[in-house]
Formats: sequence, structure tokens, C-alpha cells
Amino acid sequence: MLKSIIFSSLLAVVCWAANDRSWTTEEGIKIEIIKKIGDSKCKIKSESGDQLEQFYKLSDKEGKVIGSNFGQKPYTFTLGKAEVIHGMDIGMEGMCVGEQRKVIIPPEQGFDEDGEEVEGKGDTLYYFVELKSIFRPKPGDKWITEDGVHIHVTHEVEDCTEKATAGDTLHQQYTLYLEDGTFVDSSWSRNRPFIFKMGTGQVIKGMDIAMEGMCEGERRKVVIPPELAYGEKGRPPAIPGNSFLHFDLQLQKLVRPGKEEL
Repeated sequence: MLKSIIFSSLLAVVCWAANDRSWTTEEGIKIEIIKKIGDSKCKIKSESGDQLEQFYKLSDKEGKVIGSNFGQKPYTFTLGKAEVIHGMDIGMEGMCVGEQRKVIIPPEQGFDEDGEEVEGKGDTLYYFVELKSIFRPKPGDKWITEDGVHIHVTHEVEDCTEKATAGDTLHQQYTLYLEDGTFVDSSWSRNRPFIFKMGTGQVIKGMDIAMEGMCEGERRKVVIPPELAYGEKGRPPAIPGNSFLHFDLQLQKLVRPGKEEL
């Protein structure tokens, strides 16, 4: 009798551990933790709004690799902001830095039929992912400029000695949405910053205004009215006429004239 109780208890512990490391979400996404990070080393877990750096390997059901960035630069995106397929937003929730997972995404949570032509669209997607880093912002001030540009500092930088001004060369990361939330473009998806010289007409007027006074590492959400962007004509087909442009911005690097770039 005692042996039976002990065996049952051990079985319950094993089943609990298995459920703790693998589960299926309400959306039908199957998740299995391959490398678990202990609570003492896991300071924060990923949640919506965090910027993540991710390594991934995508395979088909036979195990053939479709795409991978292991050994390359990590892929960067903001969790829960539709910058990746919906299934990946769900599959990366609650992860610790260094954690590895298998994530199986059904077709309805993957590449839809209106998406770009990519291999794997319409199929079940088999991912192996690793979370390299989590960035969680420290919010700052909000204001509206005299020109009507709305600015919200979503991550402020302390002890900032140089602030962006006309003539500086800026290395900027951005994500652009329309007012209804439609995703337009992002430099993050290309894993390289957009570089321009501020105040020289290389970008829309509203962007020069939006970047004024930024520090390296600072992040902002800005809304640029159409008269400071693409006006009545817009920039078809992605940007209709009279569009308010919603940007998530980060100043990665500031190069001031007369200073040698490192």
C-alpha cells in the first residue's frame, strides 16, 4: 500500500513537471520548454510591449530547415505589436533570457493568405526559438510641439551629455504604423538602422522635429500630422493621403560633425 502511494506521488510530480514545460494555448499553439531558466537567474519574463532579441530556426514537419538566424544577428521585435506573426507573439510570452522553446504554430496563427509570398505560408510552422535579450522601457515626458507633433518619451536616458540637433548624423531605428494600427514598415526587421543627417531635408519635416533633443539610447512614440509628412498625396500604396504617421523611434547613435566616428 505504501509503495503504491509513493509511486502515485512520484507519477503526479512527473506529470506536473511535464505540464509545466509543455502546454497548448487556447489558440492551438503548442509550446515546449527545451532549456528552462531557474527563478534565481530569471529576473524578468517577456510581456507585451517588451522589445525582444530572438534567435529562431523554422522547419517543416519533416524537419527540413526553412530559415534560421542562429550564428547571425538576432531578430528584434516588440512583443504583442503585430510585428511578427500572431503565433510567434503568443509563443514568446513569459520567456526568460536564455530560455529555449519549441513552438508549433497552426496555419491560422501563421502566415495568412494576404501576406507576402514566403515558404511555409499555409502550413503548420515548427519553430525552435531562443530569447537573447529583453528590453523594458523607462517612460519619460509627453508634449506637443508648436508644429503639432505629438511626442512621448517611452524610454528616457539618464546622464545624457549630447542631444540631437541639426547637422548631426543619426542612426535611427523605427517602426511605422498608420492611425488605425496598420503596420507600414520597420528598420528593425532589416536589422540595420536608418541613417540620415538631421535638418538637411533628408527626411520628412516632422521627423526632424520628432528627433530634436534625443539622446543616444532614448526611445519615443511620435505622431506626425500629414502636413509635416506626405500631405494630401500620401505615399501610395502603403500611406494614403492625409495620413497621421505613428512612429516608434530609437536613437541608436549620434555622430556630431567634427567628432571622429568610432
